Amino acid sequence: MEAINEKSKVDTIFKFTWKSKLGEHVENYFCRINIWREFELLPETIRQSIIGKVSGERFKLRFNAGELFKFSEENILEIERKNFLPPKPFRFFMIPRIGRFYPLGFFKGLREVFPENYKPTRIIELNNKNIKIDTNIPIAKYELDLEVYIENVFYKIIENGGECKDWINIALENGPGMQVRYDGIETDFDIQNTESFKREDEKEDSIFYSQPRITTHIDAKCHENLVKLYEEILPKKGRILDLMSSYQSHIPKSENLEVIGIGLNEEEMRQNPILDSFFIHDLNKSPYLPFSNEEFDAIVCDLSIEYVTKPVELINELKRILKPRGILTFSFSNRYFPDKVIKLWIDLQEFERMGYVLELLLKAGGFEDFKTFSFRGFKRPYDDKYFGCTLLSDPLYVVYAKKS
Repeated sequence: MEAINEKSKVDTIFKFTWKSKLGEHVENYFCRINIWREFELLPETIRQSIIGKVSGERFKLRFNAGELFKFSEENILEIERKNFLPPKPFRFFMIPRIGRFYPLGFFKGLREVFPENYKPTRIIELNNKNIKIDTNIPIAKYELDLEVYIENVFYKIIENGGECKDWINIALENGPGMQVRYDGIETDFDIQNTESFKREDEKEDSIFYSQPRITTHIDAKCHENLVKLYEEILPKKGRILDLMSSYQSHIPKSENLEVIGIGLNEEEMRQNPILDSFFIHDLNKSPYLPFSNEEFDAIVCDLSIEYVTKPVELINELKRILKPRGILTFSFSNRYFPDKVIKLWIDLQEFERMGYVLELLLKAGGFEDFKTFSFRGFKRPYDDKYFGCTLLSDPLYVVYAKKS
């Protein structure tokens, strides 16, 4: 078994865990490290730990807040509100909102900042005259626990140049941390505005979904990551509701679980091997569910929250039918049906979408033990039909909570 040395390439999974005021957050990031080219870009503690490791080994490290990314008060800036100037196509309807992220180039008058600068920047204070923004990397304020898993080590035959990658920056710079409130202040996702939930196709969903789509909505690796996560966080026995179900469920198969599906296409759910039974129900037409109080041990809503037009009402219903300490999860990727996705979803950065779901749960009340999970950077399977378009597997984002 080959040990890591200066001529190795290493398939590695970085698992970062951190805690906010709200709960726990886990980021899983796959990377293929070229030791010869990229070793010096890794933090010293990782460099000291990784040499000599073999496939299947793990090691753990802890980084204090600001150790990987410096947090500086100098990166908190104040500008006049009139200098919030998105590009002209967006300028007339994009309104700055507290807690939300916008490209840094939208804020004019800052030194050495050009309109093409897309670094996510958060509005942390807002009034009629001024805007205060935080340009720090969102994760910089948090202590991080890191578990490094060495998945595979192989020998590099020849070194013929190529790109050097700073894997820690790639994993953490523009994502983790964006899903939580800033200093406990509610993020304004404009949930009260019905315009946020408009869609390109406003016809009844039963029409759109009248024909079965016997296909998957994420690739095989993303599905595998979700199933493995559910094996860890879902109950081992009891009743589970698969909300907005279809041809494929991501719940682990178990004789001790009864899985009930709710969806819009009978043929899709009839071919789903995980479901024990199913119902046809249009949640956007009526978010009220045909179940008794406290009936389910867990509810999963996979790859579908982006289509829900009455999310607050729906989550109140989910809370009603969950048992005390019952688990509720929402998962999603970066794929969706453009005709049916809500407008708000399109406007959000991927990690902000987890923040939107968290705000829905907080608004409903009655939930606790919040967690978020993300899986990114994994390799797309060779037999996937989109392999020629992108080499990366679909990213996965999961929001988890328990009924109080």
